[in-house]
Amino acid sequence: MPRYIPPALKAHLQGDATTTTLLIRFDPVTPGFSSYGATLLDRNVVYDDGVSEVEYLAPIGMQPPSLMGDGELGAGLDESTHLLPEFDFPISEEDIRAGAYDFAKYTAYLVNYEDLSMGHVTLRHGTIGRVTVRSDGLSFVNELRALAAQLKQSVCEKDSLTCRAVFGSQPVGSETPGPQVRWGWCGFPAETLLVAGTVAEVGLEPHTLFRVDPFIEAAGALNPGLLTFTSGRNAGRTIEITDNDGDGWITLSYDLPYPVEENDEVEYRVDCNKHARDDAKGCRHHFGAEWPLHFRGEPDIPIGDEGAMSMPGAGLGPGDGGATTQPFEEQQ
Repeated sequence: MPRYIPPALKAHLQGDATTTTLLIRFDPVTPGFSSYGATLLDRNVVYDDGVSEVEYLAPIGMQPPSLMGDGELGAGLDESTHLLPEFDFPISEEDIRAGAYDFAKYTAYLVNYEDLSMGHVTLRHGTIGRVTVRSDGLSFVNELRALAAQLKQSVCEKDSLTCRAVFGSQPVGSETPGPQVRWGWCGFPAETLLVAGTVAEVGLEPHTLFRVDPFIEAAGALNPGLLTFTSGRNAGRTIEITDNDGDGWITLSYDLPYPVEENDEVEYRVDCNKHARDDAKGCRHHFGAEWPLHFRGEPDIPIGDEGAMSMPGAGLGPGDGGATTQPFEEQQ
């Protein structure tokens, strides 16, 4: 697909010497965070691309991606590496680790930094994945995904023994609190299960193990479970719970960006294990006899022994969402 090049910039590019540089603009999707940019130049560039004026920062630097395209409809995955800002800049390591810039939109421009009035050439635009801080602690990486990358994503649902719905999701327009989706919604008011608490003690692994007070669940009740930090350095982060004991000690499934600290405020709740006929933690536990109206899966698909080795839920017996040859009506 041909690119539009402003006439003045085209004439400059056809000259014997050029003064061009690459600008990449990032537009976060997280509310409350402004757009920022990076440049290859050794000084900041303030440029208005027609959307808004953004300062493209030289101090965070940029190791540019290849930004190459072809007619093969490839995924178009590149990486852009930047230095972590050391002083007072619009972006911070804490915000990066907290996921504030994940899944932002990006646009790459070519401009004449000596005469920005010539306009720009749009080299590529798309979205980024998760922004990660490298192990050296000095730089962070944006994964640049071209629009063609969306063609590699599934656009239809696949058969599943377990439920595909996000527990607590609601149809668009619903007045029940919870994430709203256009199809495949759960419908259970999961927000009513939330319990507020405070971190009373931190374990030997401060990124995953801590005790919450007050705690009202029995041992193992939060396997699976979900926890959200409402204050502290991990505020806004929601993460899955692996296990808990009866005294309020919670173990998270993944490490948090920052260690948990005493007096951090949290909200926790039980989750659904995605199995259709599980009376303890599955769909039938939450919906009772109406579970077939809410379960977004196919719990009665026959699975052979070989498939049972790699398919979640296939090892469960009849009546628990696993492989079965019994008629559906006899298992309700």
